[in-house]
Amino acid sequence: MDFNEDTKQTPQVNQSKNRLTLIALAVVFVAPVLTAYLAYFGGWFQGGSKSHGEIIDPPWHIDDLQITHRSFGDWVSSPYMGKWNWLLVINDSKCDEKCQINWFLLQQTHLGLAKNTDKNNFLLVLNNNPIDLAGDWQKVDFMQADIQQNSIQVASQREGYSTSPLAANHIYLVDPLGNIFMRYPLIDSKQEAPLKSKDLRSDLSRVLRFLDVSKKQ
Repeated sequence: MDFNEDTKQTPQVNQSKNRLTLIALAVVFVAPVLTAYLAYFGGWFQGGSKSHGEIIDPPWHIDDLQITHRSFGDWVSSPYMGKWNWLLVINDSKCDEKCQINWFLLQQTHLGLAKNTDKNNFLLVLNNNPIDLAGDWQKVDFMQADIQQNSIQVASQREGYSTSPLAANHIYLVDPLGNIFMRYPLIDSKQEAPLKSKDLRSDLSRVLRFLDVSKKQ
Protein backbone atom coordinates (compact mmCIF):
# COMPACT_ATOMS: atom_id res chain seq x y z
CA MET A 1 0.00 0.00 0.00
CA ASP A 2 1.21 3.49 -0.81
CA PHE A 3 1.11 5.81 2.18
CA ASN A 4 2.76 8.71 0.36
CA GLU A 5 0.96 11.84 -0.68
CA ASP A 6 0.38 12.24 -4.43
CA THR A 7 1.62 15.74 -5.28
CA LYS A 8 -0.57 15.76 -8.38
CA GLN A 9 -3.74 15.45 -6.31
CA THR A 10 -5.51 18.04 -4.19
CA PRO A 11 -5.16 17.87 -0.36
CA GLN A 12 -8.81 16.77 -0.17
CA VAL A 13 -8.20 13.83 -2.51
CA ASN A 14 -5.07 12.82 -0.62
CA GLN A 15 -6.96 12.98 2.67
CA SER A 16 -9.67 10.73 1.23
CA LYS A 17 -7.03 8.26 0.06
CA ASN A 18 -5.47 8.27 3.53
CA ARG A 19 -8.81 7.45 5.09
CA LEU A 20 -9.42 4.64 2.61
CA THR A 21 -5.97 3.24 3.35
CA LEU A 22 -6.70 3.33 7.07
CA ILE A 23 -9.99 1.50 6.57
CA ALA A 24 -8.20 -1.09 4.44
CA LEU A 25 -5.78 -1.69 7.29
CA ALA A 26 -8.72 -2.13 9.63
CA VAL A 27 -10.12 -4.89 7.43
CA VAL A 28 -6.91 -6.85 6.79
CA PHE A 29 -5.29 -7.35 10.19
CA VAL A 30 -6.12 -9.56 13.17
CA ALA A 31 -6.65 -6.63 15.55
CA PRO A 32 -8.25 -4.31 12.99
CA VAL A 33 -9.17 -1.26 15.00
CA LEU A 34 -5.92 -1.21 16.95
CA THR A 35 -3.99 -1.51 13.70
CA ALA A 36 -5.78 1.55 12.42
CA TYR A 37 -4.89 3.48 15.59
CA LEU A 38 -1.27 2.41 15.32
CA ALA A 39 -1.27 3.47 11.68
CA TYR A 40 -2.56 6.93 12.47
CA PHE A 41 -0.58 7.70 15.62
CA GLY A 42 2.50 5.96 14.26
CA GLY A 43 2.61 8.34 11.32
CA TRP A 44 2.31 5.59 8.71
CA PHE A 45 0.55 7.91 6.31
CA GLN A 46 0.17 11.59 5.41
CA GLY A 47 -1.65 13.46 8.18
CA GLY A 48 -0.80 11.02 10.94
CA SER A 49 0.21 12.28 14.36
CA LYS A 50 1.89 11.09 17.55
CA SER A 51 -0.43 10.30 20.43
CA HIS A 52 -0.24 11.96 23.83
CA GLY A 53 -1.13 8.68 25.52
CA GLU A 54 0.46 5.25 25.44
CA ILE A 55 -0.91 3.00 22.68
CA ILE A 56 -1.64 -0.45 24.16
CA ASP A 57 -0.58 -3.32 21.91
CA PRO A 58 -2.15 -5.80 22.20
CA PRO A 59 -5.24 -4.10 23.61
CA TRP A 60 -7.58 -5.35 26.29
CA HIS A 61 -11.27 -5.85 25.60
CA ILE A 62 -13.67 -4.40 28.15
CA ASP A 63 -15.72 -7.62 28.27
CA ASP A 64 -12.63 -9.48 29.49
CA LEU A 65 -12.12 -7.35 32.60
CA GLN A 66 -13.21 -9.04 35.81
CA ILE A 67 -16.05 -6.63 36.57
CA THR A 68 -18.04 -7.63 39.65
CA HIS A 69 -20.64 -4.84 39.80
CA ARG A 70 -22.12 -2.07 37.64
CA SER A 71 -24.15 0.61 39.42
CA PHE A 72 -25.99 1.37 36.16
CA GLY A 73 -27.03 -2.19 35.30
CA ASP A 74 -26.46 -3.87 31.97
CA TRP A 75 -23.74 -2.39 29.74
CA VAL A 76 -25.69 -2.92 26.51
CA SER A 77 -28.57 -0.69 27.62
CA SER A 78 -26.33 1.84 29.39
CA PRO A 79 -25.24 5.36 28.30
CA TYR A 80 -21.77 3.91 27.61
CA MET A 81 -22.69 1.41 24.93
CA GLY A 82 -21.46 2.41 21.46
CA LYS A 83 -19.43 5.39 22.67
CA TRP A 84 -15.80 6.36 23.18
CA ASN A 85 -15.39 6.05 26.94
CA TRP A 86 -12.73 7.24 29.34
CA LEU A 87 -12.21 4.84 32.26
CA LEU A 88 -10.82 6.32 35.46
CA VAL A 89 -9.49 3.21 37.20
CA ILE A 90 -8.78 3.72 40.91
CA ASN A 91 -7.64 1.05 43.34
CA ASP A 92 -9.90 2.25 46.12
CA SER A 93 -13.53 2.00 47.24
CA LYS A 94 -13.93 5.78 47.34
CA CYS A 95 -12.94 8.75 45.21
CA ASP A 96 -10.25 10.56 47.19
CA GLU A 97 -8.75 13.96 46.35
CA LYS A 98 -6.55 12.68 43.51
CA CYS A 99 -9.44 10.70 42.07
CA GLN A 100 -11.64 13.80 42.20
CA ILE A 101 -8.99 15.88 40.41
CA ASN A 102 -8.86 13.35 37.57
CA TRP A 103 -12.65 13.10 37.46
CA PHE A 104 -12.71 16.89 37.04
CA LEU A 105 -10.17 16.45 34.23
CA LEU A 106 -12.46 14.02 32.39
CA GLN A 107 -15.46 16.33 32.88
CA GLN A 108 -13.57 19.21 31.31
CA THR A 109 -12.29 17.01 28.49
CA HIS A 110 -15.80 15.81 27.73
CA LEU A 111 -17.24 19.33 27.66
CA GLY A 112 -14.39 20.51 25.44
CA LEU A 113 -15.35 18.03 22.71
CA ALA A 114 -18.16 20.39 21.64
CA LYS A 115 -20.13 18.73 18.80
CA ASN A 116 -18.61 15.34 19.68
CA THR A 117 -19.78 15.24 23.31
CA ASP A 118 -22.62 12.88 22.34
CA LYS A 119 -20.02 10.34 21.16
CA ASN A 120 -18.09 10.36 24.44
CA ASN A 121 -18.66 9.41 28.06
CA PHE A 122 -16.54 8.70 31.14
CA LEU A 123 -16.83 6.22 33.95
CA LEU A 124 -15.32 5.51 37.36
CA VAL A 125 -13.90 2.04 38.10
CA LEU A 126 -13.23 1.13 41.75
CA ASN A 127 -12.07 -1.98 43.59
CA ASN A 128 -14.18 -4.68 45.23
CA ASN A 129 -14.21 -3.29 48.76
CA PRO A 130 -17.48 -1.93 50.19
CA ILE A 131 -18.22 1.31 48.35
CA ASP A 132 -17.65 4.51 50.32
CA LEU A 133 -19.21 7.26 48.18
CA ALA A 134 -21.06 10.11 49.88
CA GLY A 135 -23.06 13.16 48.84
CA ASP A 136 -23.20 13.87 45.11
CA TRP A 137 -20.79 10.99 44.46
CA GLN A 138 -23.65 8.59 45.16
CA LYS A 139 -25.18 9.79 41.87
CA VAL A 140 -22.07 8.96 39.86
CA ASP A 141 -22.07 5.76 37.78
CA PHE A 142 -19.29 3.34 38.63
CA MET A 143 -18.09 -0.20 38.09
CA GLN A 144 -16.29 -2.41 40.57
CA ALA A 145 -13.52 -4.74 39.45
CA ASP A 146 -11.42 -7.54 40.86
CA ILE A 147 -8.23 -5.56 41.54
CA GLN A 148 -5.30 -7.56 42.89
CA GLN A 149 -1.74 -6.29 43.27
CA ASN A 150 -2.92 -2.93 41.93
CA SER A 151 -4.24 -4.41 38.65
CA ILE A 152 -7.63 -5.50 37.30
CA GLN A 153 -7.69 -9.21 36.64
CA VAL A 154 -8.39 -10.24 33.05
CA ALA A 155 -9.71 -13.43 31.48
CA SER A 156 -9.60 -13.40 27.68
CA GLN A 157 -10.06 -16.12 25.08
CA ARG A 158 -9.94 -13.61 22.21
CA GLU A 159 -7.21 -13.92 19.63
CA GLY A 160 -5.07 -10.80 19.46
CA TYR A 161 -6.07 -9.42 22.87
CA SER A 162 -4.06 -9.06 26.05
CA THR A 163 -4.50 -11.44 28.97
CA SER A 164 -2.19 -9.47 31.27
CA PRO A 165 -3.73 -7.63 34.25
CA LEU A 166 -4.71 -4.02 33.59
CA ALA A 167 -2.88 -1.55 35.85
CA ALA A 168 -5.07 0.54 38.15
CA ASN A 169 -4.60 4.25 38.87
CA HIS A 170 -4.60 5.26 35.22
CA ILE A 171 -7.01 6.72 32.68
CA TYR A 172 -7.89 4.50 29.72
CA LEU A 173 -9.56 5.23 26.39
CA VAL A 174 -12.03 2.61 25.17
CA ASP A 175 -13.46 2.64 21.67
CA PRO A 176 -17.13 1.85 20.90
CA LEU A 177 -16.18 -1.73 20.01
CA GLY A 178 -14.81 -2.31 23.53
CA ASN A 179 -11.09 -2.10 22.70
CA ILE A 180 -9.07 -0.55 25.54
CA PHE A 181 -6.29 0.86 23.42
CA MET A 182 -4.74 3.92 25.08
CA ARG A 183 -3.49 4.72 28.59
CA TYR A 184 -2.65 7.96 30.41
CA PRO A 185 -1.09 8.63 33.83
CA LEU A 186 -3.14 10.41 36.46
CA ILE A 187 -2.51 14.07 37.19
CA ASP A 188 -1.74 15.32 40.70
CA SER A 189 -3.30 18.80 40.72
CA LYS A 190 -6.01 20.84 39.04
CA GLN A 191 -3.31 23.12 37.67
CA GLU A 192 -2.28 20.27 35.36
CA ALA A 193 -5.83 19.75 34.10
CA PRO A 194 -5.99 22.31 31.24
CA LEU A 195 -2.91 20.96 29.46
CA LYS A 196 -3.75 17.30 30.07
CA SER A 197 -7.34 17.87 28.98
CA LYS A 198 -6.05 19.34 25.73
CA ASP A 199 -3.91 16.23 25.17
CA LEU A 200 -6.79 13.81 25.81
CA ARG A 201 -9.17 15.82 23.66
CA SER A 202 -6.63 16.03 20.86
CA ASP A 203 -6.12 12.25 20.73
CA LEU A 204 -9.82 11.48 20.73
CA SER A 205 -10.70 14.18 18.22
CA ARG A 206 -8.08 12.89 15.79
CA VAL A 207 -9.31 9.32 16.03
CA LEU A 208 -12.89 10.50 15.51
CA ARG A 209 -11.88 12.21 12.27
CA PHE A 210 -10.29 9.10 10.79
CA LEU A 211 -12.07 6.09 12.23
CA ASP A 212 -15.35 6.93 13.92
CA VAL A 213 -16.98 3.65 14.89
CA SER A 214 -19.29 5.21 17.48
CA LYS A 215 -22.98 4.37 17.57
CA LYS A 216 -24.96 6.75 15.40
CA GLN A 217 -27.60 8.76 17.19
